Amino acid sequence: MLAQNNSATALHYNINRGDAFMGQQTEDRGHSCRNIAKPARKMLRKKKVRHDDALFRAAFQQAPVGIALAEGFHFLEVNEEFARILGRTKDSLKGSSWVDITHPDDLEQDLDLFESFLRKETSEYTFEKRFLKPDGSFASAMMRITDIDTENAKRGCRRHLCTLRDIREQKEAEKQLRESERSKRVLLSNLPGMAYRCDFDRLWTMRYLSEGCMELTGYEPEDLLNNHTIAYRDVILPESRDTVWEEFKHTVERKVPFRFEYEILTAQKTRKWVMEIGRGIFDESGEQVIALEGIIIDITESKRRLDRIRYMYTHDYVTGLYNRNKYEREKAILESKSICPVSVIMADINGIRLINDAFGHEEGDRMIAQTARILKECCRVSDLAARTGGDDFCILLPKTDRITAYQRMQVIREACVRYNATISNTDLQINLALGFGTVDHPDQNLRDAEKEAEDYVNKNKLFQGKSYHSAILSSITATLHEHSQETEAHAQRLWNICQNIGERLQLSQQSMEDLHLFSRLHDVGKVGVDDGILNKPGKLTPEEWRVMEKHPEVGYRIAMSAPELAGIAEYILCHHERWDGSGYPLGKAGDDIPLFSRILAVADAYDAMTTDRVYRDSLSKEEALKEIMTHAGTQFDPHIADIFIEIIEDDKG
Repeated sequence: MLAQNNSATALHYNINRGDAFMGQQTEDRGHSCRNIAKPARKMLRKKKVRHDDALFRAAFQQAPVGIALAEGFHFLEVNEEFARILGRTKDSLKGSSWVDITHPDDLEQDLDLFESFLRKETSEYTFEKRFLKPDGSFASAMMRITDIDTENAKRGCRRHLCTLRDIREQKEAEKQLRESERSKRVLLSNLPGMAYRCDFDRLWTMRYLSEGCMELTGYEPEDLLNNHTIAYRDVILPESRDTVWEEFKHTVERKVPFRFEYEILTAQKTRKWVMEIGRGIFDESGEQVIALEGIIIDITESKRRLDRIRYMYTHDYVTGLYNRNKYEREKAILESKSICPVSVIMADINGIRLINDAFGHEEGDRMIAQTARILKECCRVSDLAARTGGDDFCILLPKTDRITAYQRMQVIREACVRYNATISNTDLQINLALGFGTVDHPDQNLRDAEKEAEDYVNKNKLFQGKSYHSAILSSITATLHEHSQETEAHAQRLWNICQNIGERLQLSQQSMEDLHLFSRLHDVGKVGVDDGILNKPGKLTPEEWRVMEKHPEVGYRIAMSAPELAGIAEYILCHHERWDGSGYPLGKAGDDIPLFSRILAVADAYDAMTTDRVYRDSLSKEEALKEIMTHAGTQFDPHIADIFIEIIEDDKG
């Protein structure tokens, strides 16, 4: 209202000044004219004041900005927008102090500015401030204080106009922008690589780099920005630079995103594979490239894994040779090209099953790997050697006739002989059944050559198999004697006892030969038992006993793998069974236990009791015989025990 009254007063002042001026101009017209004009002018003034007052009120209330008339620290009049911005009513604001509704964090600065305003150091000021709302929230506004009472104001009571512009949406947009920028910074800092923006030039002149630059390249971002220390082009391996640049140009010209893989050299001189993904940034016309933007990711490990997968697809993991997949693909290529002649050499390791059963699959794998090394060394550059099965190998020999293929096969045989000459008698020799076949004419296929080679291999296995099994068994026996108490002397003592019992039982010559072989190889399964268990001076733990008790089964599998031992396999399996059924591994009892196993049980127990062991001293013969008699009918076959006692008694006599 005060502002309106001031406006009206100013309006009256101007009109009165106009009246005086007009009066001076018409003074000579006479007194009667003045008396007639005076009421008309007065009526005109009143109408003008009412009209201006209405216009002022309409403009004040409907203004799109908040407006308040204040005197000192108190509001005199506010409009609707002012009240809306502050979340209050017009009536609650009239007469209230703006100090009470100013945010505490903004009050001190606001008071400093207002004091300066009161001291007339400035006639206006602008301040971004926050007002407290009744609900405890706050309103952000851009406030402008303007002097409207310059002539008669007293200190502290200066009238001023306060205008507010609601900047809530602006502040929210700024907040969202800050949050967006923060999120982008967090995202870029945690990206598995380096985000960048660079010029479209041969140097890859960098204008922006994320924090991942250091981890990826070994250089600080500042080193690469604007080519300060080094240009990114110089980080790319020299042999890749031109290719990558040409690819860049090609994709940018087509205005499509790019994705390239290439190698870089880090500051630490480490080679890395990277993938660069990005696109060109064009000007408004869409024709001029102004920058490249994208991300560069370290894919070194992914490359290695992929290379490993590709390697495993074509290679055998035990030997490093090609596998059957690769062999079949190369074979198909040779057949499609109708190349002649082509030869195939096949190799099969003799006795691998026996080796696996006796020494375990690790030892079998070692023999397979050593065989692969020999074959690879014997191959020419043009040959392809592959492991096509468990113990089967094939070598493709392009443009190789029969004579040359046979010569290559002989080279392999000689290499095996040289290897076997370098190993000890406890090491396993390599013995291969070899064969070859040749495609001489285009109307033949490699399957014909493979069939020919297979026939040779099978014939060789028939001729060589038995002798090689004997060699393996000799190696097994030597290993057993070397690593356990199963000495040659022990084997001889056992045979002496078994032979005497067999003669008393009037066994046939063939049975005596089987009994002899059995007495020497009954503990063949111990070849797979750890030396620490075999030679342990103290009592075995339950777990160690479980390992030890498996040796009859291991021995059985070994015997079944060798045709010449198959006849004694069951005796080996049952040589720790007891007459009363409390033995292992099958729990057989009485006559269900093979005769030879019952004979050996007595002979082995007597020899064990009368021989010094690492964990006890030997018993006398009398004490050992007493133990045999005590356990006859429980541990031992009583009939065999009686025969053995008779033999010992006869020897005394």
